Amino acid sequence: MTPEKSLHYTMIKYLDIEGETQLSNFIKHSKIVYDRRWDYSGIVSNQRKMFINIKTPIEFKKTLEDNLEKLEKICFEIYEDDEEYAAVGVYISTLAYNITSVEIDEIENEIVEDSIYRNFMLEISSMDIDQIEKRYLYEACECGIRDNRLAASTMLGCAAEYLLINLSNAYYKYLENNGTSNEIENFKRKVINAKSAYDRLDEFEKRIESNISLFQELGFENPKLNFNFLDIIRKVRNQSGHPTGLEVSEGDLKMFFGNYQHFIKLAHKLIDVFPTYSVEG
Repeated sequence: MTPEKSLHYTMIKYLDIEGETQLSNFIKHSKIVYDRRWDYSGIVSNQRKMFINIKTPIEFKKTLEDNLEKLEKICFEIYEDDEEYAAVGVYISTLAYNITSVEIDEIENEIVEDSIYRNFMLEISSMDIDQIEKRYLYEACECGIRDNRLAASTMLGCAAEYLLINLSNAYYKYLENNGTSNEIENFKRKVINAKSAYDRLDEFEKRIESNISLFQELGFENPKLNFNFLDIIRKVRNQSGHPTGLEVSEGDLKMFFGNYQHFIKLAHKLIDVFPTYSVEG
C-alpha cells in the first residue's frame, strides 16, 4: 500500500469512527495525491514542503471545501513528516471522470449516467433523514458506481423497506386521529404487523387506492403511479420475505435510482405530515 493510499484509508476509518458519514462517503470516492514542492520547509535541514491534494468528483468539491479545516486537521494528525518532506497544507481539487469509451459523442452521456449515483449521494447528504436510511442509500449508490447491480438493487430495496415502515407508522398515527377503530385495527394487523415487506407494500397500496384524495392533497399527483417507485421491494424480496437474488439491468437500476430520488422527497413529506394531520369534518 502506498503512503497516499494508507492516508486515504485511515481518513475514511477516522471519519467513520467520528460519525462523519457524509464526509467519509465523499472521501471514499476521492483520491489522495502528495504534491511535493522544491522549496524548503525551514523545519529540518534540506527538508522540502509537501501539500496533500484531495482530488474529488466535482459534485463533492464544495462540501469538502466547506470542511477543509476539519480535513486538514485529520490529515496532519495522520501524516508523519520525514527527513525529505513536511506536510504544510491541504487543498481540494477536481478528480477527472473515468471514461471507458473514447468516442467523443458518448462522453457526455457517460458522464451524465455516472452522475446519477453521485448526485443522489449529494442530495442525500443534505436531507433531514436518519442515519440508518442514509447508510442504506449511500451504500446503494456506492454499489451502483462500481456497477455491482445486485448489491445496489438489494441495498436500495432495504432503503425502500425502511422507508415503507416509516410511512406505515406515520399513516397509523394519522388513522389514530382520523380513522375508525376497525380501520386502525385492520391497518395494524395487515400493515404494521405484516409478515414481510412484500405483504406490507401490497396492503399499504390498498389504503392508497381507498383514500386516494388524501394522497393527492399531500402532493401526489398520481398516487398509484408514484408509489410504484417502491416496486424495488418486490424485485429484491419474495412474498415470504426472502431475497430473490434477481439482478436488474443497468438501465432498470438507473431508472429505479432516478425515480426513487424523486419519490423520497414526497414520501418524507408524508412521514412529517401524517402524525398531526386532521381531516376537517
